[in-house]
Amino acid sequence: MKQIGIEKINIYGCSLYMSQNDLAIARNKDPEKVVKDYLIDSRSLNPAYEDMVTMGVNAAHPILSEQDKEEIGLFVVGTEGSLDFGKPITTNIHEALGLPPNVRNFEIKHACYSGAAALDTAINWIASGLNDNKKALIIASDFSRKHFNKDHEFVLGGVAAALIISDTPEVIEYELGKKGCWTTNVYDTFRPTAFAEVGNNEVSLYSYLDALEGSYLDYVKNTGKIDFDSYFRSNIYHTPFPGMAFQAHRVLCNLSRPRKKSEIIESFQEKNLPSLRYAQRVGSTYSASNFVCLCGLIKSDNDLKAGDRVGFFSYGSGAIGEFYSGIILPQAREIIDSMKIDEALDARRRVSVEEYEEIETIRERYTENPNFTPDFSVLDNWYDKHYRGNKLLVLKEVKDYIRKYDWS
Repeated sequence: MKQIGIEKINIYGCSLYMSQNDLAIARNKDPEKVVKDYLIDSRSLNPAYEDMVTMGVNAAHPILSEQDKEEIGLFVVGTEGSLDFGKPITTNIHEALGLPPNVRNFEIKHACYSGAAALDTAINWIASGLNDNKKALIIASDFSRKHFNKDHEFVLGGVAAALIISDTPEVIEYELGKKGCWTTNVYDTFRPTAFAEVGNNEVSLYSYLDALEGSYLDYVKNTGKIDFDSYFRSNIYHTPFPGMAFQAHRVLCNLSRPRKKSEIIESFQEKNLPSLRYAQRVGSTYSASNFVCLCGLIKSDNDLKAGDRVGFFSYGSGAIGEFYSGIILPQAREIIDSMKIDEALDARRRVSVEEYEEIETIRERYTENPNFTPDFSVLDNWYDKHYRGNKLLVLKEVKDYIRKYDWS
């Protein structure tokens, strides 16, 4: 059986951020409690001249050599915030990255599960042998809608992840055949229009946990009897907000065997907390969740070594859960270090709550507008300070709904 997994990976955590503490104070909430409950220190934000296309390109561009581009045969984007109801954003990204013309490409939508669905598509394509020695490029790209003064305003954010999937992986090898899934029909969180992102937080919580238990039990059924504590060196869970990972870990700990809360906390801190390194800095990770947390785990857990098994849970509202696993490879830490993700996040500009509200109001005004040119002077000419000359893709204009992009 082929060894298939991630050869290269990178994440793009936007160019702006807002402190969760600042938002809590502005909304008359206890900042200490807000940070503790959600485990979010800051949330990512972009000026209106960035969107899902630019985020995806800015994640992928640093990992694609000219040889890589020639070897890509499949390109899939997972997103729940696409820019058009017909045209996929893969074509915009394909052009911007300069990929060859003979690349099969399409977009997948299934809420936050779409990134894992894109990954699974690539794995199966390579495993089938029909890839003709080609590789796959997978991108997951999303950011939140405007939700001023709502409880779920504290779990918003945005991020993009880009992965090269091949039969010569260097970051992680996925265990083909070791997988479980679970699905049901529920309206927990959904986006009925380009403006709205609605749902029921309580329904979403229980649907998530049902999907976790159901997909994990299916994984065990398909894999064979396992000991949860010893079988997985680490566990990664979908993070609509990082604090949700603790709830998820508690479910699987107790499903394995009943235990004290102190034992669950100790297990969580050892097996899951390191994976939240970047999620705590960008907020909600949407379809890129498993990939963002994988980068965080490899960067943070100094005891993680080649051969260690990681369990993954991906969830998509609507709903589906998938549990799968992979084996860490020897070059994993070196590759993550080379991406300098921490340095990129450190280079973001901190915005005030007032600036955040202004940016989101502008973005909403542009949504579904057939003609507009983004204001590049916002935030004290942040474009000139951060973008100009740094080879980042930006949205230049929209004319008759046609979006035009260019490099800074």
